[in-house]
Amino acid sequence: MKKQKIFKVKSYTHFDNKKFNYKKYIPYIMNEECIEKHAFFPFVHYTDKRRKYNGEECENKEREIYYASHIDRYIYQYYSYLLNQKYNKKVKELGLNKAVIAYRTNLHKNNIHFAYEVVRYLQEQKEAFVIVSDFSKFFDTLNHIYLKENVKYVIEKETLSKDLYKVLKSVCKFSYIELEDILMEICVQEKDLSKIDRFFEINEFRQVKNKLLKSNSQTYGIVQGSPISAILSNIYMIKFDMAINNLITSHGGIYRRYSDDIFIAIPNVQEGKQICNQIEDIVSGIPNLKLSENKTKYFVKLNDCMAELDRNNLEILNENAKLNYLGFTYDGKKVTIIEKTVSKFYTRMYARIKTINKYSNKLNRNIGRRKIYKQYSHLGANTRKIKEGNFLSYVNRANAIFKEDADFNRQVRNAWKNLNKRLDDVSKKA
Repeated sequence: MKKQKIFKVKSYTHFDNKKFNYKKYIPYIMNEECIEKHAFFPFVHYTDKRRKYNGEECENKEREIYYASHIDRYIYQYYSYLLNQKYNKKVKELGLNKAVIAYRTNLHKNNIHFAYEVVRYLQEQKEAFVIVSDFSKFFDTLNHIYLKENVKYVIEKETLSKDLYKVLKSVCKFSYIELEDILMEICVQEKDLSKIDRFFEINEFRQVKNKLLKSNSQTYGIVQGSPISAILSNIYMIKFDMAINNLITSHGGIYRRYSDDIFIAIPNVQEGKQICNQIEDIVSGIPNLKLSENKTKYFVKLNDCMAELDRNNLEILNENAKLNYLGFTYDGKKVTIIEKTVSKFYTRMYARIKTINKYSNKLNRNIGRRKIYKQYSHLGANTRKIKEGNFLSYVNRANAIFKEDADFNRQVRNAWKNLNKRLDDVSKKA
């Protein structure tokens, strides 16, 4: 077992001390009796609010963030590893290895590979019927009983062990405390949290817990963001995936699910329209599962065009439509990176340049040049390490995977020119 791939160290402040030496805790984490008796700390919760550009206008997006204590996170990481081993084996047996593509630990691929496979499939078809959709409030609605039954199905056990049951209970009937309430209690601003090792000493924590603790009392919903949440969502969907994949492949099509996003394509438009009701029946057969009406879209590929269909009567609504999938756009002929992603790159670059110009002129000397070239030019893109690259590195990887099927460089061909054009050179003013 490669421990370094299981355990990831974090430095945020929580209810327990920061535990950078995870190896010290492995004997405890791997002891089933210890986990059976383990007292999980509450999660810390806050709402991440940000404005997101959807291609036409900006909209406010809210994401609920829950993060676990350090010891609890190591426990979730270990049990996530164990469940992933069982799950990966099960989906291979069921013929789902290519269908389920999110949160997989054994595929060694990313969204570029997955988008390429879908586009290549569509390019090879003379015609195709396509459905893209996602599920409404996915993590918030997962039924606890159904989840536990599917866990038993995946691990091939009639009952859950006491330690695994304890772990599942902690993310189903999860408790949490609002970060805002914690900050008010300790009189510390969020930007200064890194200066303290933990929120409270243990006696103080017990008092605060009685006053501020909240919990999920429903029979549905799991905490989103814990290291084990992703694999549990895949396990929840395994029978749905099996039913949909069997249906679609029996018609020569492909089915892909990336977390709560689904993609279905069938190489016969008429057959595709006829099985829509069967798909709806499979969805309704899974507890609390519901497709998003606003994000469910139907397309047909005819010749070299993608046409969008009306959801109600499946008649052509737009003859020149574009299909968006995992960050890429396909119109039946060419593939591009979604335009809003490119726009975001330029917007952030220009904002950074504006800040650099302001302080360069104020100090009467050029500053920040090396960093901005690393973040927004080809000078910082030439690296094999994904975490050390920039958006242009992503473009290079996309070109390498799509090869002759696309040329994404043309979407960012003016990046170097625009960067240097907008960047003030104070030395020339002197």
